[in-house]
Amino acid sequence: MKPFLVLTVTLLSIGTILPSYAQCYYGDCESSSSQNEAQQTQLKLTDKGSLMVGLYTDPQHPAILNQTSLELSFEEKDSRTTIPNIDYKVSITKNNDLMYETSVLHSQQGTATVQYKFKESGQYQVTVYVKGMDSKQIQESALFSIVVGSSSVPEFPTSAAIVLLFALISIVMVSSRIKLRLSS
Repeated sequence: MKPFLVLTVTLLSIGTILPSYAQCYYGDCESSSSQNEAQQTQLKLTDKGSLMVGLYTDPQHPAILNQTSLELSFEEKDSRTTIPNIDYKVSITKNNDLMYETSVLHSQQGTATVQYKFKESGQYQVTVYVKGMDSKQIQESALFSIVVGSSSVPEFPTSAAIVLLFALISIVMVSSRIKLRLSS
């Protein structure tokens, strides 16, 4: 009974440690890193300085072939309160090539969401054009950068393979010392 217990505990330990290790290896064991948070949560003053435009992505780390929500907010530059009744337009470019553009849209609440599915990894520029504010025509814009990853499924890291190899060698050594037989 003791060899079976040792083998069970060892296998359960491996099954628990490796997923936790992989999760921490890719930065998900803590809150998001400041670099990625700064990249994906951006607040900028428009080119003429009348208001602030915020851009937030969902998921936080966009990947190709996955639907991404670009969540926009329009705020007063001093008080940072939401500005209602905004007319806006959004364009997405990569290497100065237009990938997507909306028509002029209206936001009554001062927030908006644009859906887009990125087809290639790399750096994209998102430009938010503010066309109207409180029924007044204005022409302002804010430019944002987004980095899109190649895949949402991470590759298996070499260090995790080393940990797995060490665990398997340990199982073989322990089972040979206690003369564990797997056959009936």
